[in-house]
Amino acid sequence: MFTTENAKISDDFWKRRTRLYSSYYKRAFFIKALKYRRFGNVHIVICWHTMFIDKIFCVEHEIFLLTIFFYKFILRAMKSEKSKKFLSRVGFYGLLLFFALLRAVASYVFIVPNAFAPGGVGGIASIVYNVVNLYDHKLAEGVFNPAVTIFVLNLPLVIASFFTLNKQFAINTTIVTVGYSGFMALFSALKLPVFQGSGMESSLTIISAIAGGVISGVALGGSLLTNSSAGGTDILGKIANKKKPELNTSWFIFLFDSIVVLLSGIVGLLSAKGMDANTTFVKIASPIFYSFITLFLTSEVADVITTGTQSSVVFNIITDKAEEVGDAIVQILHRGGTIIHAEGIYTNSTRKILVCVVKKKQSALLKQIIKDVDPDAFTYINKAKEVSGFGFRNNQ
Repeated sequence: MFTTENAKISDDFWKRRTRLYSSYYKRAFFIKALKYRRFGNVHIVICWHTMFIDKIFCVEHEIFLLTIFFYKFILRAMKSEKSKKFLSRVGFYGLLLFFALLRAVASYVFIVPNAFAPGGVGGIASIVYNVVNLYDHKLAEGVFNPAVTIFVLNLPLVIASFFTLNKQFAINTTIVTVGYSGFMALFSALKLPVFQGSGMESSLTIISAIAGGVISGVALGGSLLTNSSAGGTDILGKIANKKKPELNTSWFIFLFDSIVVLLSGIVGLLSAKGMDANTTFVKIASPIFYSFITLFLTSEVADVITTGTQSSVVFNIITDKAEEVGDAIVQILHRGGTIIHAEGIYTNSTRKILVCVVKKKQSALLKQIIKDVDPDAFTYINKAKEVSGFGFRNNQ
């Protein structure tokens, strides 16, 4: 016969068994979780789930079985190669969204409120928003919101990238551009505070130009390293380069960005109605000047992220004393080099070219070495975009 005393004994038995098994699986899961850092926040779910069991266990014993199944499923999934690839892909896409978030922060907080237009689709969106905002604030926050403008302008470019460019690049770019517009729309809906100067000569405006450029540069550099783009002129440049490789697309992008920067003066011109000539000039020139600062910093920071901070130069030394110069380089600079045998087209004489890569800070000393060993040597120097290997980058 089922009595209250029997029910209590049974309930105590199941409670003890629950704590025993729950403790085992929780401990086993945490040991596995330590090997997968992306699961670092899962313990919150486990703790909550365990407390949940303690509260409702007396009502439904089946919950315990479901919990054990949940732990076993997670442990088994974490061991499979497919799950590892899936988690890696999720982390990668999360990184893309992080770069989109940085770009949105730079635009919403620093660039758009101060009427900067540092090139690209974002610059066009900033100009459109600030011009409309001079006449109708509600319309600017609605139809001509920068988030909407950026999405509309990027949409045809992203679609075109799927048909003309690498599919993975197109997918990555889609995530970044949608995330960029989405975060901008979210910030606008939440009405988050912005960093806006009281005037173009304000120190806050200068800080905004610098901060906007640095943050945009980090986002751009990260996007380049992850084979993605925030859209705009980057996609146009890649499409043009694929269709006509002989075109210098970098100049095309620079020209387009420069035009957008110059157009930022329209905002100052329209806001300077009825003012004297000097004030009007300042109103027009200030956004152009600050936009160029932001554009320059974006480019430089992105370049540092993608190529590193170590700036190197390549010395091409045409000399009759290549061995002597080489020995001096090894002994004094502790650098190596390569001797190439060449023939002059004017004298038809055989010469030696010593090619040596050194850090930029060593270039002055190398020039002095060349001058001391062979004053008649002919030297031309190139800037190295990126250098890797023994003595450079990770092999200092």
